[in-house]
Amino acid sequence: MELRQLKYFIKSAESENFSVAAQECFVVQSTLSHQIKQLETDLGVTLFDRVGKRVALTEAGRVFLPLARATVAAAEEGRQQLKDMEQLKSGRLRVGVTYGLSVLLTRALQLFCPRYPGVQFDIRFERTNDILPLLRSGDLDLALAYCHGPFGDDVQATPLFSSCLCALVDPQHPLALRGDVSLPELAPWQVAIPARGMSSRYLLDELLRQTGFALQPLMELNEIYTMIHMVHSCQIVALHTRSSVFDEDDIRTLPIRESTRPMQASLLTIVGKYSRRAVDEFSSCVLAASREAHMAD
Repeated sequence: MELRQLKYFIKSAESENFSVAAQECFVVQSTLSHQIKQLETDLGVTLFDRVGKRVALTEAGRVFLPLARATVAAAEEGRQQLKDMEQLKSGRLRVGVTYGLSVLLTRALQLFCPRYPGVQFDIRFERTNDILPLLRSGDLDLALAYCHGPFGDDVQATPLFSSCLCALVDPQHPLALRGDVSLPELAPWQVAIPARGMSSRYLLDELLRQTGFALQPLMELNEIYTMIHMVHSCQIVALHTRSSVFDEDDIRTLPIRESTRPMQASLLTIVGKYSRRAVDEFSSCVLAASREAHMAD
């Protein structure tokens, strides 16, 4: 049973004439008659009583007509939804993002959403190690993550920017006038650091192992906006990547003098996977947001 056969059947039922139905379907009558006969064979019933040039629905035909109309309507609705999705009038994007790249995500959404208000988002904040399985399983369309190791041959990593580890301080903090700061110089201050599992924490832990400095943080957080609030309200010194606060004009970022290896932020997709237009357009907004913010250190 084919969709065109259902359309021929509906037109024939409405016109009660195969010749008229063929004209309306832009086919010759023999083609239409053959397709309806094939439909009857597939269904195992007679749909029309044929009397001369006129045709009339059988009881089976009358039962089948609303079902055929519903099937054709559902197919047309599906086709229109796919068209709308391709034109970005509808659809859904599933995006994974590491906590330290929330501000990049926000800026990309600011660029994308006014252009395509019909596209909905499912956004998941996860650690990089948790994002990769979701990306591979198809639960995410794309992801934004820092690289602290190889992703694998099946993951396409488009570089966005590199970002160094910094001390984040309020403009009124005594350290704010410094150009940079060393780890030992942070000892007198209350310090907040990224929680374990965050990419910036990998960078910090590696730096502490290399230098042998014993940092005594006041708190660990996995949410950058709370960390920023603590910087302002409590004069906390936060250790995080510079890119995490690129849109915060009232935050001073002091590079950690001992830190020489920046982190690489990347846009992640699966190699060879079909890329919908919504994915491509949002990826373009991510790249634009990265360039616009001059994130590269």
